[in-house]
Amino acid sequence: MLARDIMTTPVTTLDEGHNVREAVEIVNASKIGAVPVVDGEGRLTGIVTEGDLLRRVASSWARRAVPHTRDREDGLADYVKARSWRVKDVMSTPVVSATPTATTSQLAELLQAHDIKHLPVVENGRLAGMISRRDLMRALLDVPRQCTASGDEAVGTAVRSRLEAELEITAPTVKATVSNGIVTLRGEVDTELERSAAKVRGEQDHPGFRMVSPLKR
Repeated sequence: MLARDIMTTPVTTLDEGHNVREAVEIVNASKIGAVPVVDGEGRLTGIVTEGDLLRRVASSWARRAVPHTRDREDGLADYVKARSWRVKDVMSTPVVSATPTATTSQLAELLQAHDIKHLPVVENGRLAGMISRRDLMRALLDVPRQCTASGDEAVGTAVRSRLEAELEITAPTVKATVSNGIVTLRGEVDTELERSAAKVRGEQDHPGFRMVSPLKR
């Protein structure tokens, strides 16, 4: 499943000239916690999140002066971000984005690596959609059956190859057999944790998976 299959579109957007008060209303109405900022040609220039707006509102009560120190430039930049009423000054930039052909695993890696909750999807330089953590979780739990291997032999091959690739568990130590879609593992592993890992690997793609007692340590 790709980004284009799960992204939200059309997308509510802001432009850099919007007022922060307007941005608060638009972000609240969007119910997704973040709204991308685009220019007149639809190119992504930033993103405004609930966190950006909360920091802006909270910092508006601060009254500390910006001192004449070597860090004054950073202090002035923070002052503008904290006090400005223009979206251009409070938005987050640069923006981490994805392409429409990014896979769910690539999307998950981006969200996790950058500790963000929302990903704009950009195609040919222009905003095409938005993906949230919730969208991704829903997609991962609702993988179409046609995307998985079908037939007992194909399922068995898939399970065996993934056990070997991900856990280095190989036959004849552990044998995977399939009957009427039910996957069974038999054999011996070194530890109880290895047994649990093999069970988790089997369950990931096959709801009919079952662990039988002969898989032991």
